[in-house]
Amino acid sequence: MASIASNSLLSSASSLKLNCFSKPSSLSVNFQFAPSTPKTSLKSSISNFPLLSSKKFRFQLYSVVEEITVQETKDDEILEEEENKKKLYVVNIPWTVSVADMKSLFGECGTVTDVEIIKQRDGRNRGFAFITMSTGEEARAVIDKFNEYEISGRVIRVEFSKRLKKPSPPPPPGLGVKETRHLLYVSNLAWKARASHLRELFSTCSSPVSARVVFDSPSGRSAGYGFVSFATREEAESALSALDGKELMGRPIRLKFSEKSTGQIVSEPKEDNAEPEEAEDTIDKPDEL
Repeated sequence: MASIASNSLLSSASSLKLNCFSKPSSLSVNFQFAPSTPKTSLKSSISNFPLLSSKKFRFQLYSVVEEITVQETKDDEILEEEENKKKLYVVNIPWTVSVADMKSLFGECGTVTDVEIIKQRDGRNRGFAFITMSTGEEARAVIDKFNEYEISGRVIRVEFSKRLKKPSPPPPPGLGVKETRHLLYVSNLAWKARASHLRELFSTCSSPVSARVVFDSPSGRSAGYGFVSFATREEAESALSALDGKELMGRPIRLKFSEKSTGQIVSEPKEDNAEPEEAEDTIDKPDEL
């Protein structure tokens, strides 16, 4: 009896197992295909190569680029230095001198490739020029021969040019401007001298940016000195050479470069419009910086 019961249970279990794992009557299968070629980027490509993506490699690459940039900068500096060796700055030239005159004079030392006489807006000569020779040796020969050479009663100065650009044009008149660092100290001024007199005098040989006369605060009278600023060092040197010792209102003025820090001039100082006081003009004002 027990045997019959056991066989019955095994038969039921087998039937149950077959029913659980039998195939379904119908089968549905869906397939989706992704693109066969994956997208790639430079970054992922480099990352696949440990040597290229390493910090050491990137540092070496940056170093090479930096060396190339530094070398190009050095080459530019060498070319500029070579040009400077050919270019001369000539100051205190006569007002009537022409380009042909300069070529003829300096042509005695070699080939003059360029002559640039700096002029004012009205076409008048400012008293200085830039001369370019074909070689540095010829430029040196010009300095040796013509520095402190007299032309038409004026002693010219010749030196290597420190700049290649043309001087910037003066600012429009009537606008508030700053004094530049190219500042001349003007001493031994007549007590009646005003900024307008300085501007008029210095405009005969250059284009001053600003001019002013200093006044004593307590007395309100002229201190006997002033300042004139220029857009370029060359213009200041030209004015210094041309006007140092020249008389203004009966007194020879004295000029030299000022080491004072410059301030802003918005308009004519109020003192410049004041009525000048009478004073004896026999004592020179000491140089004060």
